[in-house]
Amino acid sequence: MKAGATGAVLTPARCPALGPASAEAIAEAARLIEAAERPVVLLGMLASQPEATNAIRALLVQKKLAIASTYQAAGIVPRENLDCFGGRIGLFHNQPADRLLDAADLVLTIGFDPVEYDPALWNAGKSRKLIHLDCVPADPDRNYRPDLELLGNISASLWALAPLLKSRARPAQADLLAEIAGERARFAADAARHTGMPVHPMRLVHLLQECVDQDATLCSDMGSFHIWMARHMLVHRPRQILISNGQQTLGVALPWAIAACLADPTRKVISVSGDGGFLFSAVELETAVRLKCNFVHIVWIDGSYDMVRFQEVAAWGRESGVALRPGRRGEVR
Repeated sequence: MKAGATGAVLTPARCPALGPASAEAIAEAARLIEAAERPVVLLGMLASQPEATNAIRALLVQKKLAIASTYQAAGIVPRENLDCFGGRIGLFHNQPADRLLDAADLVLTIGFDPVEYDPALWNAGKSRKLIHLDCVPADPDRNYRPDLELLGNISASLWALAPLLKSRARPAQADLLAEIAGERARFAADAARHTGMPVHPMRLVHLLQECVDQDATLCSDMGSFHIWMARHMLVHRPRQILISNGQQTLGVALPWAIAACLADPTRKVISVSGDGGFLFSAVELETAVRLKCNFVHIVWIDGSYDMVRFQEVAAWGRESGVALRPGRRGEVR
């Protein structure tokens, strides 16, 4: 272990640059989208790559397509195009964007991985057309079997697709998007009115919304608290909110905050965890101090592993093994 290394230094590998999907596939995708009356674009994590985001935003400006996104795709839709945005989806099929997806007669997924939001929750039993646009092939199952795949560089494929689409009004979607925008405004107003103790999660989301400007990065741990932020925190910079979903990795927020500070010491960083998740990586506060990382960590305390608790209650009518301390459960401080 103490000996000198004699091997040659490895130079960085250069990955080959992908081109767009085939012209035939892109033309067929345009034909299917134009034939649809209620097409919806579902943005996934890889859609948040800078080049892909630029192409998606240009497509939004020109074509005004209805958009839904997974939690990991937060921040792609700019503020000026919120009229096209149905919201974020993940975990449970009960959000406004789920209504938008349910009504769609075609879904174009961009950079989407099924681990972000199980297709069994949003596409089971659907006969509509499904287009998969990505740099990797789809991972098909009984609920995710694309009719067409556009494989290649995501941004290059989008730039090739955009000129083939027409901008046209879709009244049914416009009405639903307006309804969702009204719900978003009412949530913000209701959240601002929540005062007193215990603190309501809506109030915490509202206060965080005021703190998280374009220059701040928010690192979210897993837990029932994160559902509030993932669904309701509006951001307009890709990867401004870092959210883990598929494996639901408790304790991830604090290490992510350390990494975010090391990657860009000039950026403001906030990490948020529940009291259960905080116990998984609290010792890394020593690492943060030793590396001189300057960030704020917020702990939401409700005295239990609440995400497990409410699913236990839903499944079996009782909770077991989730309490972290005696006292009033459900309190958020």
